[in-house]
Amino acid sequence: MRIASRSHRAASWPPATAAVLLLAVASPATTQVGGHRLPEGPERPVRERTIDVEALQLDLGIDLEHERVAGSASIRFRPLRPDLNELRLDAAGLEVSRVALDGGAGSGTSLAFEAGPRELVVRLPAPLPPGGVARLRVEYATRPRSGLYFFPGSARGGPQAWNYGEGGRHYGWLPLYNDTNERFSLDSRLTVARPYVALANGRLRETTDNADGTRTFHWVLEEEIPNYLLALDVGEFERVALGEVAAGPRRVPVGVWGPPGTGAALRSTFGKTPRMVEFFTGTFGRPYAWPVYDQIVLREFEGAMETTGLVGFTETYVRGAGDPPDSDPQITLAHPTWVTEDTIAHELAHHWFGDLVTCRSLGSLWLNESFATFAHTLWTAHERGEDDLTHQRFVYLDAYLDHVKQTGTVRPLEYHRYESPSDMYQEETTYLKGALVLHMLKRVVGETAFHRTLAQYLERHAFGEVEASDLLAAVRDTTGRNLDWFFSDWIVGGGGHPVFDVAWAWSPQRREVDLTVKQIQADLPFENAFRMPLEVEVVTKTGRTTHTVEVDGWVTHLRLPSAEPPVAVTFDRGGWLVAEVRYPRAVPELRAQLRGGGLAERLRAARQLADDFPRRPDAVAELALVLAHPSAHWGLRQEAARGLGSMGGEAATEALLAAAGDADRRVRRGVALALGAARGPAAVAGLRKIIEKDSAEDVVGVAAAGLGRTGDPAAGPLLTGLLARDSRWWNVVRLGALLGLAELADPSAVPEFRRFLDPRYERPVRLAALTGWLKAAPGDPDLPPRLRELAHDRNLQVRGAALGALGQLHRAEDRDFLEAYGRDEPDLDLARAARQALETLAAFAAP
Repeated sequence: MRIASRSHRAASWPPATAAVLLLAVASPATTQVGGHRLPEGPERPVRERTIDVEALQLDLGIDLEHERVAGSASIRFRPLRPDLNELRLDAAGLEVSRVALDGGAGSGTSLAFEAGPRELVVRLPAPLPPGGVARLRVEYATRPRSGLYFFPGSARGGPQAWNYGEGGRHYGWLPLYNDTNERFSLDSRLTVARPYVALANGRLRETTDNADGTRTFHWVLEEEIPNYLLALDVGEFERVALGEVAAGPRRVPVGVWGPPGTGAALRSTFGKTPRMVEFFTGTFGRPYAWPVYDQIVLREFEGAMETTGLVGFTETYVRGAGDPPDSDPQITLAHPTWVTEDTIAHELAHHWFGDLVTCRSLGSLWLNESFATFAHTLWTAHERGEDDLTHQRFVYLDAYLDHVKQTGTVRPLEYHRYESPSDMYQEETTYLKGALVLHMLKRVVGETAFHRTLAQYLERHAFGEVEASDLLAAVRDTTGRNLDWFFSDWIVGGGGHPVFDVAWAWSPQRREVDLTVKQIQADLPFENAFRMPLEVEVVTKTGRTTHTVEVDGWVTHLRLPSAEPPVAVTFDRGGWLVAEVRYPRAVPELRAQLRGGGLAERLRAARQLADDFPRRPDAVAELALVLAHPSAHWGLRQEAARGLGSMGGEAATEALLAAAGDADRRVRRGVALALGAARGPAAVAGLRKIIEKDSAEDVVGVAAAGLGRTGDPAAGPLLTGLLARDSRWWNVVRLGALLGLAELADPSAVPEFRRFLDPRYERPVRLAALTGWLKAAPGDPDLPPRLRELAHDRNLQVRGAALGALGQLHRAEDRDFLEAYGRDEPDLDLARAARQALETLAAFAAP
């Protein structure tokens, strides 16, 4: 165990309002919590290249009826190695008919090639020297299994095809170097049958009507992008113009594409986008860099994706007045982790962090995703106020800490050991924790200096690739600060977070507050003692005093002047630290925080009252007052409802029932979720009333899911009846009913689960039905063959869930299927899901 012994360093936050004496003590904490572990996986350094791709020219026909792509891809490149005699391109399942060099000696000559399962190897007639320029043309056809996905026409809409490239998927339809440390310009000629539209990155140069009933769309993007940001979308779409914005001397058109007749909903959903572009241009100190900013709504799309200048969104983002804020129905939560507006801002922010400046490898993905998440929280504060940002940070910290508790794993933000791409796209760490770390960094260097740093970082690395050292250099060069310690604790080293044990006492003789802060996380090489500035607020009957201090080492003693005994002492005022805080406080101090602190302090006080005093009538009463207070922040009222639900009992349930008719649907949704946790006859009756009476569909869905969690034996018929109820917004009532039925694990509901697995239903509904069937009747002989079918479903998330379910059945008969799937599947994440299912099966199934 390494024992930290560090001297105090001056904090850099705004100066404290009173002098503070800090003593760093070099003794370890006497009581440590259990340690965590790092994720396992092979070391994946930055990928080496043999060529520098400068431009990609596509001439492709996309056949929606037969779900095929045919044509050519031409690559202009410069060799990076001496005497280059072969090219290796990423390609999976392509039917290559010819490969040729275009231009220069031997132009047009067919080349020898070998098309393997995941790679196209091209033999060159003579070695190519470094520095020269060559063009390679690959003629091919394919029915893609990865990267480009087809959806036939159905009751849900006309046929579509769209691409999705994150995680290396594009090699399933495009022969090219397939990683983030390569950029190229793009010229796309896309031919489709009329009346379909083919969309791609950049500006539409021309449209040509062909004699065979097809149309060719010619798109050009002169600015360079990496492979995974290519966009290719085909279907019946119409564009809704949202306006133009200034980007330096240019005017950038902003719009959104969607199926014909959806213009009003698209305008309602995406109408704030021009203001977002202007906000981020001012915030980041650099204009939007691309010629156009369009968004497009696609059937069963994989969430949202920042494909440059043509951002894809799945249908659930589209909403009208009165619809819930969720990007995707998240009715197991009082408030979604991401609202639609968050995601719209997030994908736009990627056009600075991700599209303009790109992570050098997936190991540095946080420089894309943490920054885009941080950016959308800045939009939250700008558009909805600082209190909404405070609540958002509280929710994000909750989600991250819960993830760590459930998995026992932590990792640095920049990390190069992982099994498959999805490991690095892990939301709670890469997105949520990363955004919170950037908020801490902003407070360490100061807001003005932080934004100067971002502007220099973007300017210096525009149209290039980066890793953490590039951001650290920008901080050093713009502020003069050496923040190696911060990056070591939070970004390239570290991996976890501090666990603080806090206690205070007031000395009447010295008229000081003695505050002791211990770090009690395990002393591991990747999770050691952290150093961090923070604010401590001392609250007395006559006023409040804020002190800026720094914790550094395993034990820190602080002496804070206070002329009178404190009513409360706030550790980490504002709640900015990514940390667990164990801070025993009595009900009177928590009451003082709940009634007089900022929102961060009130949220933590409400949480602690429920967690530490679940049987205290005065704690219940305090939370009931907050829940009933119409002017309290809605997020605080949701937290009070959560606390009352976890406390349970007659008084808590009465308080929840009294708020079930609140004017704010967000409060009602929190109440519905809490009643499901409170249980008992009164809670069940309250949930039934919400289902019957509430006008908000998401509230009804939450109540239906909660009714199942209560285990009420009479809930089944009511929930089954709800399956016949239509919803205006994405079947959210049916979804709640299916989740509730799944909780009951009643085999008699299997016919309903089977019915709602049909592809005509939305992805969340199908996933809930799959879960319900697995819980209710894992021994059903019809389940395994259906899961094998679903493992080849058009929806990628349904595929992954089906593979996981096969592993949970522990059937030796599924071993061969999973082995073949894991070996042959080109999608690396799905292949890994099959291997994980096989490992689960092998641990239990008979040999």
